Amino acid sequence: MWLTALDDGWRVLAAGLLLGAGLPILFALGVKSIAWANGDLPGTGRNPFGRVVAVALFTIVLLAIALGIGYIVAHGFGYTLTFNGVLPTFVKR
Repeated sequence: MWLTALDDGWRVLAAGLLLGAGLPILFALGVKSIAWANGDLPGTGRNPFGRVVAVALFTIVLLAIALGIGYIVAHGFGYTLTFNGVLPTFVKR
C-alpha cells in the first residue's frame, strides 16, 4: 500500500515539475534564444542558430498548450485522450 502511494506521489510530482515549471522554463529559454539570434546578449554576436532553437522551443510549448486544451474540451464532449503510439488520439468513453 505504501509503495503504491509513493509511486503515485512520484508521478504527480513529476507531472507538476514538467508542466508547472518545465513549460515556463522552455518559454524563457525561447525568449533568450531570440536575444541570442539578434545579438542582444552581452559579448555575443548575431547567431542564426538561435532562431532555430527559439522556434523549436516555442513549438513544444504551443503543442503542450494545444494538448491541454484538447484534453479539457474532449472531456466536455465525452471523449478521452489516449496515447496509443506516438500521436495522441481522442476516443469515445
